[in-house]
Amino acid sequence: MGAALHLPVCLQVAQEQEIDLDAINRHTLESVTADDIFTFSGVCSNDRLDSYFTRMDPVTTLRNYAADLNNGVSLLGNHNIYTAPFGRSYGGQLIQDDTDNANAVRGDWYILKGVKINGESTDDTIRAIKAGITRDMSVGFSDESYRCGSCGRDLWDWECPHIPGLEDEQGRMSFAWIENARLREVSTVYKGATPGAYIDKARAYVQQGELEENKIAKLEQRFQTRFERKDGAAFFMPKREDNKNMNLIEQVRSALKEGKLEKSAVYNVLSSEGEVFRQPEDVQLRNELGEQATVEGVKQLKVEAEQGRQYAADLIDQAVAARTRAQGDGFNAESYKVVLVRSADLDYIKDEIKAYDEMTGQRFTGGRQTNPDDPNRGQGGGDPEENIIVSESYKGDDK
Repeated sequence: MGAALHLPVCLQVAQEQEIDLDAINRHTLESVTADDIFTFSGVCSNDRLDSYFTRMDPVTTLRNYAADLNNGVSLLGNHNIYTAPFGRSYGGQLIQDDTDNANAVRGDWYILKGVKINGESTDDTIRAIKAGITRDMSVGFSDESYRCGSCGRDLWDWECPHIPGLEDEQGRMSFAWIENARLREVSTVYKGATPGAYIDKARAYVQQGELEENKIAKLEQRFQTRFERKDGAAFFMPKREDNKNMNLIEQVRSALKEGKLEKSAVYNVLSSEGEVFRQPEDVQLRNELGEQATVEGVKQLKVEAEQGRQYAADLIDQAVAARTRAQGDGFNAESYKVVLVRSADLDYIKDEIKAYDEMTGQRFTGGRQTNPDDPNRGQGGGDPEENIIVSESYKGDDK
């Protein structure tokens, strides 16, 4: 098989482990000391029947794993082969597990202290391992073959009618031996992936109509995989469990609503990926600002806003002055200013200025005027010139 497959394991950190510096320094360009590194070990594989109905062959696969661990296998995060490894194996041996005398492979790994790899501190990784937070790991292997545990044939041999996870003709649960596999890497993971070889075989049997419907349904529920029938129909309904039917956004929203997830944790994840998390208000502001949603654009808007505020203040001062000319200073100028400010309407303020300017013009018309209620008017008293009303249209006797 060309592709690498992964199976989950659980490692136990050895508290009193003796460090084999000679074995470790075989893998280094410069020698390291015990103070430079953190080491841990654990059983990474065995020949027990696993939840995927496979067993590692102790004669070929497990021996290969032990040899590969001695030669040095990368310790990765989540099987991401495009990132740098943060640790490496330096030892491996085939042992008998004390629990049930199963054949097992025990591996030894080391991590260099005080360095940053893939943006994460190895010291934080070490603390997580010591505290038991990071304990689920997965072995990645390749070049394997599958032998049926019921009939002994190659799992891909059409003479073999058995599929791991279904009972054979004798009522025994079928499984597959994984033979001749080589260990490519070991990773810290959330959950290991399901080997897909015998699922592919099951799919081929289903499409050719060689499996009964009840057996198909059993495989679909067990492996959470849909098998398309010969006639093109598919009836698989996955279990609604742990929000598996929800998309990512729905799962996050549900977790926030139920108090299982803090918003700050979401913000931190987004920030660590180089994306600035934006609240809905932030998005609305950016949409409203459009092309001006930049530092320079906002600076220019602030300048223009300040100029606008100054223009409005000047208009308000003009309106107060116009009213003073028209009515005198007997009104409350400050209260009038407040009214104009609250109106926030430049056209209204301009109308106020115009109205009071017109009122002033009506009060102070051109030419000389006399008081019609003056008792001395027309009685010859005083300066005769003061009793003469001159029209603005008067041009004189000669005109």
